[in-house]
Amino acid sequence: MKNSIRFFVGSSLLLLVACYGCGVPSSEAEMKVAQQAMDNAKSLHAETLAAPNWNDAIQAWEQGQTAVKEGKPAKTFFLRAKSRFEKTAAIAKDNGEMMSRDVSQMQVAIDEGLSKMKADLERGRISAKLQKQVKPMVAEAEQGVESLARLVSAGDFLKAKTLARDIQSKLYNARLIAAGKKTVS
Repeated sequence: MKNSIRFFVGSSLLLLVACYGCGVPSSEAEMKVAQQAMDNAKSLHAETLAAPNWNDAIQAWEQGQTAVKEGKPAKTFFLRAKSRFEKTAAIAKDNGEMMSRDVSQMQVAIDEGLSKMKADLERGRISAKLQKQVKPMVAEAEQGVESLARLVSAGDFLKAKTLARDIQSKLYNARLIAAGKKTVS
């Protein structure tokens, strides 16, 4: 009887150890790779440059996180998240390069417009009355150019493009005022 109890206890422990080892497979490696892909996509500003794809990738990531918390297999969720983050990063990179070219062209136009306005102010081509309105606008545009350069160097092309449009609008309105015309809102 003692032998049968020992056999039963021993085989039960062996079965328990075997079942524990066959439990939910660890998906730590896949989670780390997906995290690296997410970090890479973030560095390319994918949240803004490829927002729909970013949201899909985040959804897969969150499904994986939920599965881990619930003790369920999460490997496929993290593999899907990795794949989606990589796709998002590629789209963000392409969109960023395109926006970079657009912003560069805008910067050239802004620099030319700003130079012309400054030259007109220095040479007295604008009446003193109008200079009071134009000078602050030119000063704001110059400050904007500095901020624009910082955004471009940081790779935040969406914000840079928005700021460049704002600067161009200020310069356009300054030119209108200098010509004695009404500004555009």
